[in-house]
Amino acid sequence: MASLVFASGIALAADNHCALRFAWVDLPPYQFPGPDGAIKGIDHDLVMEAARRAGCMVTWISAPRPRALMMVQEGQVDAIAGVAHTPEREKIGIYSHFMRQGRNVLVLRREDAGRYFFSDLAGLAASPFRLGVVSGSLYSSEYERLLRSGDLADNLVIVNGGESATAMLLRGRIDGFLDGYRVAAERLERMGVRDQVVFHPMKITSKEAFILFSRAAGIDPAIIDRFNLALAAMQEDGTTVRILDLGGS
Repeated sequence: MASLVFASGIALAADNHCALRFAWVDLPPYQFPGPDGAIKGIDHDLVMEAARRAGCMVTWISAPRPRALMMVQEGQVDAIAGVAHTPEREKIGIYSHFMRQGRNVLVLRREDAGRYFFSDLAGLAASPFRLGVVSGSLYSSEYERLLRSGDLADNLVIVNGGESATAMLLRGRIDGFLDGYRVAAERLERMGVRDQVVFHPMKITSKEAFILFSRAAGIDPAIIDRFNLALAAMQEDGTTVRILDLGGS
């Protein structure tokens, strides 16, 4: 007999055999290894709470972001959490209900805090600013538009990741880089350089993050529906905000 899982008063018919494999990447504070090597973080806690409400067991498999997305495409894992929506990814997966939002920022050297007066990325694109970005990352709708139009082509400097971008910034090889606020703040503290940088005051559109379920894995649509109900209920009852405020267990 199927058991019942309740999410904010909504009864969900749970499948006793619901077991999902999630890929995860090292991206503190959203996803990162604890002292024992097991995944921790905001995305972990959001997924585990949604899975509990949906009546599913979750196994976590570590992989770099490009490899993790390839595993989703090939059905080697069932899902990945914390990814932005793109038309290209819709070809390989099914997006969940919105999971969380992530604020993005432009990171500068502290001594340059009063040097750049542009108010948006379009203004940056019209300047000689050398902008560090990770290839394939989608920082905002404005960034995507400027990327497609080619207006940012002369500004972009491809970096391998946040630590590489920070090192390049402090050595003067780039003028700034785009990153998630929480991710950048945690990394800068860990690297011991938080006092050497500032965040530019311009507004960058927040990006919504989702769970991407693999099409190739052949997941029962009812399971995805249960996750969507759970995620929506978590937002309605304040659980999502509480997990974000705690920063991941």
